[in-house]
Amino acid sequence: MKKLFSLFFCVWSTSLLAATYETEHFTVQYDDNVPLEIVKKFSQRVEKNRQVVLAYLTQSVEYKGTPIKERLIANISKKEYIPYQAKNQIYIPEKRVLAAFGNDQNNAERKGLAVIHELTHVYAVSSYRQGEEEGKGHRFYDDGLAVFLQHRFGESQEYPDFGRDLYQVVAEKALKNKGLVPLADCEKVRNKSESGLGRHLAYAQEGAFTQFLIERFGFDTYLKIYHGADIKEVTGESFEELEIAFAALIRIIQA
Repeated sequence: MKKLFSLFFCVWSTSLLAATYETEHFTVQYDDNVPLEIVKKFSQRVEKNRQVVLAYLTQSVEYKGTPIKERLIANISKKEYIPYQAKNQIYIPEKRVLAAFGNDQNNAERKGLAVIHELTHVYAVSSYRQGEEEGKGHRFYDDGLAVFLQHRFGESQEYPDFGRDLYQVVAEKALKNKGLVPLADCEKVRNKSESGLGRHLAYAQEGAFTQFLIERFGFDTYLKIYHGADIKEVTGESFEELEIAFAALIRIIQA
C-alpha cells in the first residue's frame, strides 16, 4: 500500500479575506489566526478521509462519481458552530479544528469534526438531492449514508451515535421518544430543530436504516436505490415492508 500522501503537495498563500492552503486535491480556507501547523494537520485529516470515502464508494460498480465538478474547498470556519456542506465546500467550525489539533487536550470545544460525513455529501449525491439549489430537502438517503460512513470510519465519536452501534442508539432513543420516527418523516423532524430527542433519533434512524439496507441487500443494490431505482423492483420489498422489518429488528434489540 503506497503512502497516503505520496502525491500530496501544498502551497500556502494569503489574501485580504482569508488565508488559503492548496493541496493536490482541495483548497483549505481559514482565517490567519489559525496556526499554519494546525492547518497542515487538518489538511492531512481531510486528505485521509477523502481517500477513505472514495475507496468505500468506488468498491461498487454502481458508483458513477459525483455531479459536483468544482474543486473541493475545506473551510475552517469561524462563523459556523456545526459542520455542514454546500455544493463543493465543507465547513468545519474553527473552534473544533483548534481543539482537535491543538495542545489543550481538555478543551471544552473538543468535538468531532465530521469530515467524513461532509465529504460523503460531496462525493455521493443521491438522485433525490440533485437539483436542490440550496442543498436542502430530499436528503434522507444522503444523510443516511453520511451518518453510516462517519460511524464506520470516523476517527472520533460523532453525533448522532457517538461511537456506539447505530441500532443500539436508535433502540434507546426510540424508547425515550415512545416510538420510532416514521422514516418518511425523518427529514422533516430533523429540519424542525437543531437539537433535541426527535432530531437525534431521526438522524440515527437514517444512518441505521442505511446500514440495514446495505447489510440486507449489499452495497451495489443500495446504490441503485440511492440513485433513484424503484426500491421494490431491486429488493422485492416495498419501502413500507422494509420499514416494518427495520422496526421489528429495533424491537428485538429493545427487548
